[in-house]
Amino acid sequence: MPDRQVECELPVGGRLSEAAGKAGVLLDAACGGRGTCGGCAVELLAGTFIDAEGGRFVPDKPTRVLACQITLAGGDFRIRVPRHSLIAGGEKIVMDFEHAPKFLLRPPVRVEHLTLAAPTLADARGEMERVRDALHRRGYEGRIVASLGVARSAEGAADADYDVTVTVTRDQGALHVIRLVGGDATDSLYAAAVDVGTTTVVVALVDLLAGRIIDAASSYNRQITRGDNVASRISLAAEPDGIEDLRRLVVDATINRLLGLLCERNALVSADIAHMSVSGNSVMMHLLCGLSPTSLGAVPFAPVSNFLGPYTARQLGLEINPDAFVDIAPAAAAYVGGDITSDMQMCGIASGKEVAALVDIGTNAEIVVGNRQRLIACAAPAGPAFEGHGLGCGMRAADGAIDSLSLDGPDAEPAWTVIGDGRPAGVCGSGLIDILAELYRTGLISRTGRFTDRADECGRLRQVRRGSADVKAYEIVPAEGTDDGLGPIVIAEGDIAALLQAKGVIFAALRIAIKHFGDGLEEVGRIYLAGGFARHIDLDNAVAIGLLPDIDRDRYVFIGNGSLGGAFLALADEKVRAGLAHLATRPTVIELNLDPEFMDAYTLAMLLPE
Repeated sequence: MPDRQVECELPVGGRLSEAAGKAGVLLDAACGGRGTCGGCAVELLAGTFIDAEGGRFVPDKPTRVLACQITLAGGDFRIRVPRHSLIAGGEKIVMDFEHAPKFLLRPPVRVEHLTLAAPTLADARGEMERVRDALHRRGYEGRIVASLGVARSAEGAADADYDVTVTVTRDQGALHVIRLVGGDATDSLYAAAVDVGTTTVVVALVDLLAGRIIDAASSYNRQITRGDNVASRISLAAEPDGIEDLRRLVVDATINRLLGLLCERNALVSADIAHMSVSGNSVMMHLLCGLSPTSLGAVPFAPVSNFLGPYTARQLGLEINPDAFVDIAPAAAAYVGGDITSDMQMCGIASGKEVAALVDIGTNAEIVVGNRQRLIACAAPAGPAFEGHGLGCGMRAADGAIDSLSLDGPDAEPAWTVIGDGRPAGVCGSGLIDILAELYRTGLISRTGRFTDRADECGRLRQVRRGSADVKAYEIVPAEGTDDGLGPIVIAEGDIAALLQAKGVIFAALRIAIKHFGDGLEEVGRIYLAGGFARHIDLDNAVAIGLLPDIDRDRYVFIGNGSLGGAFLALADEKVRAGLAHLATRPTVIELNLDPEFMDAYTLAMLLPE
């Protein structure tokens, strides 16, 4: 990938991370600029700078620093940003979903073409009363409410010779008229399904007349520039103006930008989108609504509400029809959010006779076990290791990431594939699973993740500096083969330990959830895997390291982006929309730290399986 050069201005005393942001270069500052994650590493090439201790210096050679900790002292400056420090395009974002259940097309919003009688001296009723009467004659029952925006457009009925099309949606016991236009405009009706993830956001444009997604767009959740996990965002929300800042980043800078892109690509205006359904974890949903998530960060983890909305687009600042309703997928608990409710709807775990398990792997791995009779759910704090964070070689699944790897033997050179064009910059989650499995399979690491005597003889073991100590590490790619050429891509024993801890938490949580249901693993008929990470892993390697159980592979079912799928189903079928609230109440949520067997299960699960 060729280098891209940008120019920007930065006031004296401004941090280099600010300069990058002004230039449109998003640094991977997972810690929110606290200098603890190392994700915003840049090279100083020219200029005068001040370090975190206040010392003034001029680099005489390329000097690697953290952009969030260095300020400009004055004059011109030049820095280089390596690819692994970027939040860049090219990430493998899963925008589709599989294994969707059958549904009837009965959307919660509809369009009706009405021919109204013109007013006379004998019949001087207002335009809105004529619309209400026409809808009653069309078979719509109950109270009919028109928004102020529609009332202001009512004079358009006269301009159109009382030949109009209205958009209506039923909610909270009333029929809401949310748009009125002249003529017959019943040939189109659009909505938006939105998956708001901690890392990425996907917006899908839905044709409600055809019951299908016709376009989709995705990007990083711009909140990632403040912190890459829910804990950091809960902390930031407690700061002055923190909630509004985070709300603006996800609504204005992310969702509205994607909506604008979809409207432009499909020759629509924002008012053409008549409904929205949003799915995501509880922290993201609170921030989307401008609500404080701070109570989610402390015992007993009580949210403002598990059943948010519906709200209007105007209330949330979303750029669709301002009177359109925005549904928010309900949550089962603070850390078993609406995205998991959507996953459950997609895979049908709550309606099947056989016992099944649902596993959604992310920074928090959510697990649901059960069937139509009973459901058990829990959230496992897996941490961000499989997303590449906290590892010397780790990065997101973006351009430059090694996403698969194999070894023909202990002395063989690794064979790998990389996302996008160019040289590798690091390793993403699927590649990390492969590395762990291959190092173990070839005898280079032990069950505890330590390098063996065979590793000492393989010729690829190196001593690397981590903090103040030299540690053993396996070289995946030599320095001359990497994106920046400054150092090799290696995996150290500390990296392996972090991966073992993450996979141990997930496997132990699944075991405990199955135990609470009352059956053994052998009784689980299917395991549904949700999310983008699960979509790209090598299933055999995930089993080999003990991340997933060793069962017949045909018992695993990938459902893709179940969060987006659930949002789509709620748009396509009003019965699904109405049923999500009940579905969210079905699971009994267990706290793993209260189970006396969890720590023993976790300790055993950290070992690589025999």
